[in-house]
Amino acid sequence: MMIREAPATELTVASRILARAGVLAEDGRMALLVGSEVVYLAARGIAVASMTPYDVAALRLADGLPLGGDAPDDAERYLAALRSSTLARAAALRRDHTVVTAPSARACVAALLGRPYEELENEARLTGALFGAYPPGSGDTGSS
Repeated sequence: MMIREAPATELTVASRILARAGVLAEDGRMALLVGSEVVYLAARGIAVASMTPYDVAALRLADGLPLGGDAPDDAERYLAALRSSTLARAAALRRDHTVVTAPSARACVAALLGRPYEELENEARLTGALFGAYPPGSGDTGSS
């Protein structure tokens, strides 16, 4: 299965913002429901603070069937969280090891950090935390 660039980039940017803020568990990550059946999350062994859109694993929501990439061992916790609510499209593992769900990656970031996503993205961009988060040729380098 081919990983779609736009949602993989959305996941990457949101994950890096959360990593920069230090709100994820040490082994935590974000998962993003793409469409109605596919979940993207950082692949096994990937540090979310430096992940790229090419570091994404894809799983089928219903049964966890691997569709692409090397899924992390704890992928089921994210799948279960996304299955738990029809409104959940993003899930992230907080430092206290609870999983937070939201209707989008941006909403998940805003809920975890209590601030508007756009502000958080701009701050991350200014500090260089998003350098390399965007695919080559996308017109965005992640720096200001």
